[in-house]
Amino acid sequence: MPALCRLFSFVVLLAIVFDSQAQKRARKIEILGANDLIYDDSEGVRAKKLIGDVKIKHGKTYMDCDSAYVYSKTNTMKAYGNVHIYDNDGLELFGDSLKYFGDTKLAQVRGNEVKLIQDDMTLVTQFLDFDRNNEVGYYWNGGNILMNNNKDSLFSYKGYYFTQSSTMQFKDSVRLRTPDYIVKSDTLHYNSSSQKSHFFGPTFIESEGDLIYTEKGWSDNKNKVSVFTKNAYIISKEQELYGDSIYYNQKDGIGEVFNNVTLLDTSNNFMVQGEYVYLNQIDSTSLVLGEPMLTQFFEKDSLYLHADTLYSNYDSTRKYRLIHAYPKAQFYKSDMQGKSDSLVFSDVDSSITMYHDPIIWSEANQITARLITIYKKGENIDRMTMDYRSFITSLEDSTSKYRKYNQIKGDSMIGHFKENRLNSVDVNHNGVSIYFAKEDSGGYIGMNKSKSEYMTIYLDSNSVKEIMFRQSPEATLYPIKDVTPRMQYLKRFKWRDSERPKKREDIFNWKEEEEIEGE
Repeated sequence: MPALCRLFSFVVLLAIVFDSQAQKRARKIEILGANDLIYDDSEGVRAKKLIGDVKIKHGKTYMDCDSAYVYSKTNTMKAYGNVHIYDNDGLELFGDSLKYFGDTKLAQVRGNEVKLIQDDMTLVTQFLDFDRNNEVGYYWNGGNILMNNNKDSLFSYKGYYFTQSSTMQFKDSVRLRTPDYIVKSDTLHYNSSSQKSHFFGPTFIESEGDLIYTEKGWSDNKNKVSVFTKNAYIISKEQELYGDSIYYNQKDGIGEVFNNVTLLDTSNNFMVQGEYVYLNQIDSTSLVLGEPMLTQFFEKDSLYLHADTLYSNYDSTRKYRLIHAYPKAQFYKSDMQGKSDSLVFSDVDSSITMYHDPIIWSEANQITARLITIYKKGENIDRMTMDYRSFITSLEDSTSKYRKYNQIKGDSMIGHFKENRLNSVDVNHNGVSIYFAKEDSGGYIGMNKSKSEYMTIYLDSNSVKEIMFRQSPEATLYPIKDVTPRMQYLKRFKWRDSERPKKREDIFNWKEEEEIEGE
């Protein structure tokens, strides 16, 4: 039994020795053919000098060239002229010269036009090292890559190509050109199988007049999806879009922007900010959430609007844009403020329509109705329509025990503006007004209460200058001493100055306080 064990151990040892020798043979550089073979000792090391139609094999890799030196002792070689390296996996290398290290499987290819070709990808450089152990090729002095039937090209000063995973990593002055866009990046990783690119560092993507910037992100060329996740922005001919991260599906025309979002519309001179934006290029709609604010820029002033949601679309003609703000819409401008449950900006007639308990403050005037529409002419307000239960109030005197208010109400009104100031008001149907008449010295004469089916009230510096009655007029002047608190207020009177946005930041603070209500 001990003899049998010793015999088995000896057989195992022989198998290990023969296998080790087979591996060594496999690692040795083999000469398959050449026109001439000369032994050369000129460099102090014995070499086999091969000349003409040289063919060499190492493992699964074959090498052709015009001439070569093979150093059997160190298992290395040098090759010159029309160097061609190839294997059964379809990878090919071309160059003018080659240094090859058999033990480490490192190929150093040099030449005016070194080429690495695999499938539909061709790399052209002058210095290329290829590590066959790890199937990695790399260059460091500039390289160009052609892909997708030469439709796409890429340049970088440094690059790594991992052949097994079809992954490429590029560094320093990366330039990617495709029929659809150009990419300029500090660092780019690309997988030729999935056609997915990853960007690192400052990256610019240009396409059809649009510019995308990001410092981190990826793009899936096959599925037409891109994500940009650091300091990202998109600039087009008419818009600029900024956000912490941007998602874009080119196939579906869907874009999403997250956190610190700013959309600047240079053609319409406005800006939208929020925490989330949804864009649909197919139907040209957009949605803004997360404390959204719209800023309309004017030459001397700006209008600031906030609501829980901002939504934009085109009208049925696809020519004019509509911007919807809802609910709890409030806006601030130095000479006008307003609030309503919802409102709509329309390019059709340059109007702002306010729905559900709208209220406007224009200097000293408070304006309410069931529906209010503001019409602009250029940067200025031209007129304002107030439909159903319209009411205009202004504070006349806050020093007396009972504050005095000038008031106008009617079924509907049209306010006319001059230089953004309310200049006159046309009252239609059931017009009623209260204003306090003064002496030249400033003292009050009394309270004038007027009624007329139609009337026009002319204002000067927000004070009643003249009233023109046009049907069934009635007017009574009550001496100031006879005016009781109940007489001072028209029905439905409400003074809502506490709700008024006094500065831009107030548009984010919705108030519903009411101080005084008339009988």
